Amino acid sequence: HVPNARIPQANRTFTSTAVNDYLTTLAGRMKDRNLARLVTNTLPNTLDTTVASFDFGDTFIITGDINAMWLRDSCNQVLPYMRFIKQDPHLESMLQGLVMRMTRSVLLDSYANAFNFDSSEATEHMEDVRNPPMTNATFEGKYELDSLAAFLKLSRSVYAQSDTLFDDDEDYLLWLKAVDRVVETIMRQQMSTSEEEESREGAAYTFERLTSTSTDTLMQSGKGAPCARTNMSKCQFRPSDDATTFPFLVPANAMAVVELRETVNVIVSQIGRGKSGPNVERVYKLIDDLTLLAESIHQGIETFGKITHPLTGKVVFAYEVDGYGNFVFMDDANIPSLLSLPYLGYVDKNDPVYLNTREAVLSADTNPFFFQGRAGEGVGGPHAGYGMVWPMSIIVRALTTDDEAEIKDCLDTLVHSTAGTGFMHESFWKDDVKDFTRSWFAWANSLFG
Repeated sequence: HVPNARIPQANRTFTSTAVNDYLTTLAGRMKDRNLARLVTNTLPNTLDTTVASFDFGDTFIITGDINAMWLRDSCNQVLPYMRFIKQDPHLESMLQGLVMRMTRSVLLDSYANAFNFDSSEATEHMEDVRNPPMTNATFEGKYELDSLAAFLKLSRSVYAQSDTLFDDDEDYLLWLKAVDRVVETIMRQQMSTSEEEESREGAAYTFERLTSTSTDTLMQSGKGAPCARTNMSKCQFRPSDDATTFPFLVPANAMAVVELRETVNVIVSQIGRGKSGPNVERVYKLIDDLTLLAESIHQGIETFGKITHPLTGKVVFAYEVDGYGNFVFMDDANIPSLLSLPYLGYVDKNDPVYLNTREAVLSADTNPFFFQGRAGEGVGGPHAGYGMVWPMSIIVRALTTDDEAEIKDCLDTLVHSTAGTGFMHESFWKDDVKDFTRSWFAWANSLFG
């Protein structure tokens, strides 16, 4: 049984009349009452519980049970609301504020994954040894390529529905500056280890943490594993916030390709509206940089990111590579993942290499983090522990197939995985859904909704 667990109106952090009207209509049409209640609980959960601050031009969205804003999480948390923007000016304003908050965050620290509301207090992570140095505005300084891609994705997603996002010239120029910083950072991380060692500046990013968890810090004095140039861009931490084994995380690079290209479309559209800023040449150079960078990374994926799996003999996308011929094949539930490549827009769900990859990802024989048990099956990852299935991976599995039986199986498992709480969780033990992590994980709720 799924209870009606949505918090009372008086306690909600934000209200969208368009979302509420949609839920009333949708729930009334659904025959499965458990599923109807689950959608009603989960879809508005980000609005109900995580809009920690909203002032016109500035929105701060926490991830749930952690009082900080992840670029990746906050983008994914609000993506389901894009379709309601044109019906709800209040929602539109809130999402515009999130774009501008992310813009300022990227300019503050393009190597950070999560931010504090302000810089008034230092967090525990300020004890990490990181180059470039962090300020109190940064909650955590792990560099994850998909964090920058998430900023671009949120920007273009809001822009597609909101005619007024960049009406303010100062906001648009600041956003262009942030996009320029994104390009600069991603290009810098295309360098090989030897190129960095030979350069005057050395490694642009290093990270060390005093910890007993090996995936919370980087080897080689914080530089991570050595790598050769592939034209992909390094990503020292995964979207799970765990350290990569090899620096070129293929799904994150795939997401970057899609969002770099989409960002070009935003800027070209702005030029069509007569908005090219005071420095026209610089804007056109940014378009060229975005286009060339996307193509460069794409070629890197095609050349180095595809491997012949030694057990299946089929060509698949690797999870991580180092440019020396070494690779890791696995998948992690967090998006961007190999399973999510069609969801990200990088490949069609019927792409032959993707189908080979999907087959290997959804098999315990070829993916060390695919777990099967009495409570269900799905992809997990190192972050929550061996044997812990992430509902997020089951949702992505449903979103990337046209097989109705497979989708129904996914939905049945997901409803069961709530363990009577009425919400998605971060993960659950493969043999017992009542053994779960994170009762308040807004990203998974939004994705399901």
